[in-house]
Amino acid sequence: MTVSTDPSKPNWIGLIGESVHTSDDIDIGDINAMSRDFIVVKRGIVNVHYYYIPISKVEAWDGNVLWLRITEKEAKENSERNNLVPDPMRYYVRDYPYESVAKYTTAKYPDLVIIPPKYKKIPYITTTSSSSSSSPELSHLSKCDLCDTLFKTEDELSNHVKTHH
Repeated sequence: MTVSTDPSKPNWIGLIGESVHTSDDIDIGDINAMSRDFIVVKRGIVNVHYYYIPISKVEAWDGNVLWLRITEKEAKENSERNNLVPDPMRYYVRDYPYESVAKYTTAKYPDLVIIPPKYKKIPYITTTSSSSSSSPELSHLSKCDLCDTLFKTEDELSNHVKTHH
């Protein structure tokens, strides 16, 4: 089995372990298994839920998240199959030793639609340390989740939240 390592051309099996969000932007878990017809999403560790979602219900991959065309409610009503662990003879399951069974291929999978990320990652800026060292260090920007304003320090963010929200 070959799994694409080129991020511009990912394949379905290469998405195992990635996060899945519904059309109403609810994270319903991570891809646990895959067949030509279904993705199996596993949610939870102790109280585990499995969602068997038809590949036709997948909107696209944005480089970070696999987006679905269905809501969380639709996923629960139509796709939830608790206690139904994917059979490794029918599904490609992460970390299963496939040397002894049929090889999997993505040749018969539908094309995977790629879209731009729906969320921007918070950028990092280079600042100089206040010490006498002249080497730059990376500093994380703090973002107000209510108005998306960026701040250089957590203190600036805290002051902003206290005075504006």
